Amino acid sequence: MEQQDAVPSRAGSTSNALPGVVHGPVVQAGNIYGDVHLYHQAAPPPAWSSSPADHPSSGLGPEVDVGDTAYLVHDRPSEARPTGDGGAVVRQARCLRLNPRGGFGWLRRVEVRESTPLARRARQALAAEHELLVELAGVPGLPAVLQFAEGPGDVTTLVTAWPETRSHRPCDPLDVLLPGAPVRDPGVPARVCHALAGLCTTLAALHARRTTHGALTPARLLMLDDGTLQLRDLARTELEPPEYPAPEQLARGAGGPWTDVHQVGAIAYHLITGRQPSPRAPLPVRAWVPEVPADLADTVDAALVPTPTERPDAATLGARLRALARPVR
Repeated sequence: MEQQDAVPSRAGSTSNALPGVVHGPVVQAGNIYGDVHLYHQAAPPPAWSSSPADHPSSGLGPEVDVGDTAYLVHDRPSEARPTGDGGAVVRQARCLRLNPRGGFGWLRRVEVRESTPLARRARQALAAEHELLVELAGVPGLPAVLQFAEGPGDVTTLVTAWPETRSHRPCDPLDVLLPGAPVRDPGVPARVCHALAGLCTTLAALHARRTTHGALTPARLLMLDDGTLQLRDLARTELEPPEYPAPEQLARGAGGPWTDVHQVGAIAYHLITGRQPSPRAPLPVRAWVPEVPADLADTVDAALVPTPTERPDAATLGARLRALARPVR
C-alpha cells in the first residue's frame, strides 16, 4: 500500500522566503508575473558550481555550427545522456545565436554512434518533434523552430527559440521559484493560476492533435515577462523517468492527455505547498496550507486524483484556474 506523507504540523509559522540572494521574497513576488527578470532590485544570481558532477556538460561547443548559423553554447542548462543501448548520445544546451542575428536558443542534438533501435528512435523522435512544432507554429506557449538539420553524418539537430526578457536576458525556468516551504503570500496562488491556465491552453492544443507532452516539469516551463509560460520543448528525446509521474506512468499504463493534467496539478501543488505530491496518494493541498482558498485547493486536488478518467481535461482545468486568477498588473 502506498504510504501517504506525514500530516504537516499546523503550529508555528513558516517563512515564504526562498534561500539565496536573488531567489528571495522580491523575486518570488514578481518573477513569474512581471519585472523580476530585470534584476534591478536584487543582486545578480549566485555563480553556478563548476563541478562537472553537479552540472554535467553537454559536450558541445563552445561554438556549434548548424548549417550556416553559428551558436555559442552556454554551460547552464546543459547535459549529455546516452541512450540505454549506447547507440547514440542526446546532447542539449541553451545557446546564443551569433549570426545572422542574436537571440537565445535551445539546442538539442542526437549523435548516432551505432544504428541500434534506441538510437534510431531518438533520432526519429527529434525529427518528429520538429515536424510537430512546424505544424503547430503560432500556438501560444510553444517554442518556435529556429533551425533543423540532419547531418553531417549521423547527427540530427533541432534549435528552438528560448524567450528573453525585456532586459534581453534569457527567461528563467519555473524551477527557480520552487519554494522550500508552504507559500504564505496570498497573491502567489492566484498568480500561479494565471500562469498554469495559459499552459493548459497550450496543452489543449496539443491534445486536439492527438499528442501529449508527458514529461512536464518546472525546468521545462519558461517564465515570460507577462506572467505566462512557454514550453522549453516537447521532451520527445527524454531518456529519464518523468520527474512528476502520474500513477499510470508508474504502473506503465497508457499515458494520454490525462497524464499532462496530473503533471500540471503536481506542479501547482509543489508551487503552493513547497513539496511534490505523492504520485499515488497525495494529501489534500489544504492539509499543508490551510489558508489556500477552498476552490483553488479543490481544483488542484481534482487534477491529482489517481483515476485518469476522473480528472478534468486540460481545457476544463485551464478554465477553472483562469477563473481563480486575479488580473496581473
